[in-house]
Amino acid sequence: MKTETKPRTIAFQIISFMFVVLVALFIISILTTGRLMHSVMESNARESFGNITKINVQTIDQTLSKMVILGRDLELLIKDNNYNTDLNIHIRQLLTDNPEIVSVCIAYANKSHTFSNTYLLQGANFLINPSISDDFSYKDWFLLPKLTEKPYWSDPWFDSDGTGTIVCSYSIPLFIKGNVEGVLRLDTSMENLRQIVSSVRVKKTGYAFLISNNGTIVAHPQDSLAMNYTVFDLAEQLNSPKIRSIGKSIVNRKSDFVHLNKIGIPANVWMFYQPVPTNSWSLATVAPDREVFADLYNLMFIYIGWVLLAFLIIAIAIWYRTRTINQPLERLIQSIEKSQSGVPATATLPDSDTYEIQVLNTNFNRLKNSLKKYAESLQEVTAEKDQIMDEVTFASEVQLNLIPNNQKLFTLPPNISAYGILEPAGLVGGDLYDYFSVDDNHFLFGIADVVGKGVAAALTMTMVSTLLRTYAPQLKQPEKILTYMNKFLIENNPDYRFVTMFLGIIDLKTGTCTFSNAGHTPLFLLSEDGKITKYAQTHSTALGILENLNASSETIQLKSGDEIVLCTDGITEAVNQEDKLFGTDRLEKVLKNLKNPEPESTAQAILDAVKSFADPERQTDDITILVVKYMNVS
Repeated sequence: MKTETKPRTIAFQIISFMFVVLVALFIISILTTGRLMHSVMESNARESFGNITKINVQTIDQTLSKMVILGRDLELLIKDNNYNTDLNIHIRQLLTDNPEIVSVCIAYANKSHTFSNTYLLQGANFLINPSISDDFSYKDWFLLPKLTEKPYWSDPWFDSDGTGTIVCSYSIPLFIKGNVEGVLRLDTSMENLRQIVSSVRVKKTGYAFLISNNGTIVAHPQDSLAMNYTVFDLAEQLNSPKIRSIGKSIVNRKSDFVHLNKIGIPANVWMFYQPVPTNSWSLATVAPDREVFADLYNLMFIYIGWVLLAFLIIAIAIWYRTRTINQPLERLIQSIEKSQSGVPATATLPDSDTYEIQVLNTNFNRLKNSLKKYAESLQEVTAEKDQIMDEVTFASEVQLNLIPNNQKLFTLPPNISAYGILEPAGLVGGDLYDYFSVDDNHFLFGIADVVGKGVAAALTMTMVSTLLRTYAPQLKQPEKILTYMNKFLIENNPDYRFVTMFLGIIDLKTGTCTFSNAGHTPLFLLSEDGKITKYAQTHSTALGILENLNASSETIQLKSGDEIVLCTDGITEAVNQEDKLFGTDRLEKVLKNLKNPEPESTAQAILDAVKSFADPERQTDDITILVVKYMNVS
């Protein structure tokens, strides 16, 4: 008895044919060209980073090595000339010919006499500043070369007796009868080195930073990191053994090309670091992974284009192959295209001996009934979606009602005026500003930003607002309030969303303002005479990260007419069409151009400047501004 063979389906033929071709193409391409190109591009990136770093290391080293050579020559001259008038002429000429050397100091501290002279040029004038005390004998630049009897490169320090700026010094011990009796010091301005570092460009957005031989970050595009953190501090905060290992490698004068990802930092970057030969500092260059492998990504786009082209060719071949098979379905397709409801009630399939046609003919009526039920279900889903949007809109209104009403001025103390602006990037946001009287003598103000967007960030911010209003009258100190909020967020924040916050309390009688910055953007103090002071130091990490948060605070004395200006990173990180940030420099420029500022006009001027600068289609962060003005009414 002959067994009837079941015909192959159209789906089987199409899927089997496409599967074999596409799988073969993907396997061959991904396993060969993908791995090879990634390896080649990583090698090219190492070479490119290395060349950029080496060139700038040489630039820095030329300045430092020149100081070493000039220092040795001056040391010999001091010994030969016995510290007479000719030496002064030589030092003046040295400073004139070498502008990178901003000052020279000769200091002696022994049993017979103690003195220090600092030589510098001020315009065309040659100045000799004697030290008014012997405090210099306890400073590293004097003490270490004297004790070790070896030249010494100091970390950056503030030279109050000389230029009045932060300098880096090269110190040489001066021997008298075999004993170190004094020290010769040559100073170069840290600003020169910072300009070299800040001018380094790696790819599009990459940058460089300078690290001392003990791991201190001495120059960095982020001012808050320079001279405030070491590499080991960052490793401790991020709990990253990899960053700690990099710090040890830098201290040990090694160079390497490393990938930093999934170690507690938000960025995925590559870094190349190399020591400066003269003083054992190290220069590091950093660039995002997406820019390092931009060519690889472009290649993948090209590859995808070729795959799509190949797929199109295959589709045409399949269409040609199935054309004769598909003819019985054309009548039904034409009917469906002319119908507004998708499947006309009168549509029928012709009889055919093709397997697919038989199956369709059997289940066609089921399809029409299913579509009817689907249309009814779609109406229900649409209604539910509209209801959800109504609830989100209501949540947005509730959130805006949590912030103070700028029109209710009668709620403010007589010597305080305040104005805030909050513009969420979506219907609900994660920013907050608040101000209210803690008691009759104290006025609290604050601004905060929750990482992330949407409903989760808004709920977190609602918790922060409620906590602030509830516990501020009890705790009354910014650092205590922040510590309590951090503890609450650690224990009650399942999404682990951290919050940056700036909190301040003004004593209405004395005008003192005590504030604490938990990883937030800086405070700007705008005086009545137009002077602007920036307070960028943070007093703790953001809330909700570390369990044992040790927040501190800072106190300043407000004068009548002083305005406190706060904003979130939606202001400073606003981006224009050229991928440039608004930044703190533009913010300071806006404040400088204000005339007769008041809180409302100040806040509006900042908002107008950001709106005119930024690309409105790229606003992905909430915009929040708070301005508080203090007036002495006593």
